[in-house]
Amino acid sequence: MVATAIVPTLLLQVLLRLFQPSTMSPESEIVLVSLARGVNPHLALAIAQAETGNIPEREGRRDQIVSKGNYGRFQINCTTWRRPMHLESCKPLLDRHLNIRAGIAVLAYVQAIRSLSLDGPADWVAHYNEGVVISAGGPGERYAHRVKFLMRRQRVQAERRYKSFRSW
Repeated sequence: MVATAIVPTLLLQVLLRLFQPSTMSPESEIVLVSLARGVNPHLALAIAQAETGNIPEREGRRDQIVSKGNYGRFQINCTTWRRPMHLESCKPLLDRHLNIRAGIAVLAYVQAIRSLSLDGPADWVAHYNEGVVISAGGPGERYAHRVKFLMRRQRVQAERRYKSFRSW
């Protein structure tokens, strides 16, 4: 049983090393990195959408966003994560590939610490947005509701898009 979980993870890590991330779409890269890190790819895609989804993709604009000390597609808080990620400055967080890896690493960290202590499958993402303490009805709770809404919407879109494959 353990081997069934380890083998896919090892294969994903090999794929990450073999393929050049620049040849992948951002969504494909998010899915691949999240699978390798043990994070639900639908959740990772919903968080990327919640953070910078309204910004157009052309010319890498979604990756160049800096807002209130948060950088890139996953809006990584530089003040909080620069030292743990061993970054000399915040500028590397504007690189799409590093930002995706960093965002999913933060998600994996928060998931490992918080996912078992909160009710519901995705309520712990409030901590990704608000930090350690979540205020009732605060921005973290609203963020978790938005992420869950985006996950449901993506599921419905995927069901419509891939309904012909249901016979598998």
